[in-house]
Amino acid sequence: MSVGPFAKKLMINNEQVHTDKWKKFIESEISKPVNLSSHYRIAIIKNGKLPQDCGSNEWVCGWAIDKLSGEVISELPKFNGNTKYFSTIDNGTPSPDLFDAEYYPNSSMIWGSGQNIPEENKYGEARCANAAYNFKSNIFSILTFSRCEIDIGSDESADSYLP
Repeated sequence: MSVGPFAKKLMINNEQVHTDKWKKFIESEISKPVNLSSHYRIAIIKNGKLPQDCGSNEWVCGWAIDKLSGEVISELPKFNGNTKYFSTIDNGTPSPDLFDAEYYPNSSMIWGSGQNIPEENKYGEARCANAAYNFKSNIFSILTFSRCEIDIGSDESADSYLP
């Protein structure tokens, strides 16, 4: 675990064009403790609070910040062709499994579970999944991926996987 010194100022490159609201959110995160892989901070915002940056209607999005340099390194890893997660299924019905992510300061792994809509709003292709990624050299690499399985009881003809 790195104890710093950590950057006090955010370093945004020219390719990271976001709203002032996004910048304030990310700047507030740089001062918070490390929560991934020794010196990174995963900053996740939920409930569509950054609609111009992430989308509205309960979108969840996030970024990895290098606390040593102050740089925003990456968005959340891609799942279903999108780095923004959404907690409803294809017809707008609330999903039983909201997006959740687990990560720790002394680990390079991030575990994500939930559902999102694919890029370009291909609603019929939305999928619920569980995925583990490794964050190394500033890149998320997938370790494992599986669909969300549900208990169907004794109904043998039911689909045991969420959409």
